[in-house]
Amino acid sequence: MAQVEDIVAGNIRRLREARQMSLSELSRRSGVGKSTLSSLEAGTGNPTLQTLWTLAGALGCGLGDLINEQIPRLLRANEGVRVDSESTRGRVIARISAGAGMDVYEVMFLAGKVHKSSGWLPGMSERLYIVSGEVSAGIPGAEVTLSAGDTYVLPSEPYVVRSLTDTDAAALIMITRPDGEG
Repeated sequence: MAQVEDIVAGNIRRLREARQMSLSELSRRSGVGKSTLSSLEAGTGNPTLQTLWTLAGALGCGLGDLINEQIPRLLRANEGVRVDSESTRGRVIARISAGAGMDVYEVMFLAGKVHKSSGWLPGMSERLYIVSGEVSAGIPGAEVTLSAGDTYVLPSEPYVVRSLTDTDAAALIMITRPDGEG
């Protein structure tokens, strides 16, 4: 499989050009520096998850549109496009394009770390399913406790997720896209 940097590079350029947007315009809309965008499009940048979310919002697409690579019928445990951050380890495990599209991510919430999200992009929703472990999730100060088997629709405003034990918590995040496009 290709490196995430190469996949992101091609997708940012493709989506930006499809919208007839210059690097300067994408920089203005996203708040991401033009030199950073240039290095991302060249495949030499190392994008953070937050930067990718910000670019997805500016481009009017889903995160999966930036990191998507054709997902094979058989995806082994050590394969797939990685979407790691300081507080999570994850990968795209499915991209569904029927009706409202959906991206499915396998995510490990790292013990001792707080995952901070800026919330949903317009027209999207996020559902968190806990596979193992225990987490708190929600708007800071109004978090709920989730255990294995629990499902929670994450708030549309900024939220946090944190493992409540000294071990990582495994989860699936399902993000619906309003356009149904893949």
